[in-house]
Amino acid sequence: MTTKEKMTMQVNSEFVCNMMKQRNAGTEDCMTSTELAREIGIPVTDMHDILIENNVLCRQRRELRLTLKYQERGYEKYRSCFRYKKTGELMEIVYPVWTEKGQRLIKDKLNGKKVKR
Repeated sequence: MTTKEKMTMQVNSEFVCNMMKQRNAGTEDCMTSTELAREIGIPVTDMHDILIENNVLCRQRRELRLTLKYQERGYEKYRSCFRYKKTGELMEIVYPVWTEKGQRLIKDKLNGKKVKR
């Protein structure tokens, strides 16, 4: 690898790190579904199934989404990660994470409690 290529990679790496910091600001206290399910002690698929049965989540085009009743209530935020395609093009992947309020909602639903909105 030439010095020029190394410099380019370093600049690109710094750019991606800065983009991630900007995009993910405010999600430090959030958890992915996998992390939350692990903390609770059940498989993530079981957690999702229970949330679907309780009309918290629904499937839309192979993705899980909050139902209208739970949208825009501060239960989730979004994080970004970046990957390079085979073509070398940088691609952003956006995925939901649960806020502390969302984590409480899920734990309450799994425990069968009535949840105040």
